[in-house]
Amino acid sequence: MKLITKSDYVLWRECPHNAWMKIWKPEIYKASPLSEFELHLVESGNMVELEARKRFPDGILIETRGEESLKKTQELLKIKTKTLFQASFSDGTLFAAIDILKQGDNGELYIYEVKASNSSKLEGGDEETDNEGDEVVDFKDIKAVEKHKKEMFKDHHLFDLAFQVYLARKIGYTIAGAFLVRLNKQYVRAGDIDLDKLFVVENVSSFVDEVLPRVEEEVKMLTELLNSLKEPSGPCCCIYKGRSKHCTTFAHHNKEVPAYSVHDLARIGNSKKKLYELIDSGIYNILEIPDDFEFGKRITKQIQVHKRGKAEIDHGAIRAELETLQFPLYFLDYESFNPAIPRFSGYKPYQQIPFQFSLHRLDSPDGELVHEEFLYTGKKDPSPLFAEALEKVIGKVGSIIVWNKSFEGLHINKHLAIRLPEYADLIQNINARIFDLMTIFSRQLYIHPDFHGSASIKKILPVLCPKLSYKELDIGNGSEAMNTWNKLVTEDIEEKEKKEIEKAMLKYCGLDTYAMYAIWKHLMDLL
Repeated sequence: MKLITKSDYVLWRECPHNAWMKIWKPEIYKASPLSEFELHLVESGNMVELEARKRFPDGILIETRGEESLKKTQELLKIKTKTLFQASFSDGTLFAAIDILKQGDNGELYIYEVKASNSSKLEGGDEETDNEGDEVVDFKDIKAVEKHKKEMFKDHHLFDLAFQVYLARKIGYTIAGAFLVRLNKQYVRAGDIDLDKLFVVENVSSFVDEVLPRVEEEVKMLTELLNSLKEPSGPCCCIYKGRSKHCTTFAHHNKEVPAYSVHDLARIGNSKKKLYELIDSGIYNILEIPDDFEFGKRITKQIQVHKRGKAEIDHGAIRAELETLQFPLYFLDYESFNPAIPRFSGYKPYQQIPFQFSLHRLDSPDGELVHEEFLYTGKKDPSPLFAEALEKVIGKVGSIIVWNKSFEGLHINKHLAIRLPEYADLIQNINARIFDLMTIFSRQLYIHPDFHGSASIKKILPVLCPKLSYKELDIGNGSEAMNTWNKLVTEDIEEKEKKEIEKAMLKYCGLDTYAMYAIWKHLMDLL
């Protein structure tokens, strides 16, 4: 009989077929390596857990695994150890490692699950102190509880925690409290990290108790499935989800679904009723969608263009957009890193640290393209030097062209102005002049069947400018650039390798802004 972990349970709740593949066919489950973004999430989770442990200075880490971990947990609990990290419980079928386990004076236990997500403090909650002296968020307001209950019950973190409580009680322990430890999204670092303010501890004991009957039933189904040698048949449940929500073994279980399918229709994951209708009718190929099937304007256009196999271009609307641009044109792109634990003063959890930009400037329609760039590789906050470099290369007039202005304008510039008030006028001036080139594609003024419904520059560029490509670059996407920079500034790297990394980062960011220029030029040539 396979030992089923809490990670298996969480995976099973997302997709039972995928959970089975993880145990019985790991070569298929692991065939697709984690993306750079997923690696960042894993590293963020590890960092948050390490930081959370500091709130419990009396904690003892159980470093062993398997049977040794179970024995060590029992030994330490018997001698009344107050706090354990990575304590383990098992009933011979289920297994769970507890992030933080506290023991009360009478042997009762309190389970704390640490999550790298921002806190979701419930409206109306009061900050109180539990039996063990920790500041927690308790839920007394009945209206607030009811208001958020549905959302809480959708939270996989809650079921992850409930699995641990279920197992611990099953083997005879008294669990007196269950808590989620999350990052406080309102916390702004000022000097050293304030652990009490960085984290919010949510007392979710009542919610856990309410879902335990469901957990018990799910564990029965989970155990039966994962201990069967027979692979689950039919499509997996992800067949009813948009592409971004598909499990890692989706293609294996759903061979009839083409690489570009109804799952790739714009925001179809938010139109579940429509997606269900298509799937239940056996329609996976966009070409097979009936002409009288009703969708919103955006999806309808995407389908029509794909069926015709021909681009649809609104020349007049594009001309009107581009005529608003004022020379000189600045094609601007930022790269940034968003650590879960604020690295410098003035930052919140997951707030972006801008460390690089590329800028291509065109002074006139027939002028020569000029390139400027900035990359910070030191140990301090890059913001001051970043803003200073921007001020040197961007004049006070002219349109600033970006791709997805919410990133540069809202997530980076807005917070730059807050942290560096001396540059507030500069930032305000830049934001007032930003033109988002992506909107031409997100507003479907230009639709091409090979865009596959996306407005990402990675999808647009190879269609409009096939000679330009990210495929040959050592760094090919923003997540990779982000992780590479973090490695560059936190690890000891030989100077030769460091120079090669810097070169690759500059090349990647430089292509982003040149790509915007090339797309703009392509659009201008159409008019």
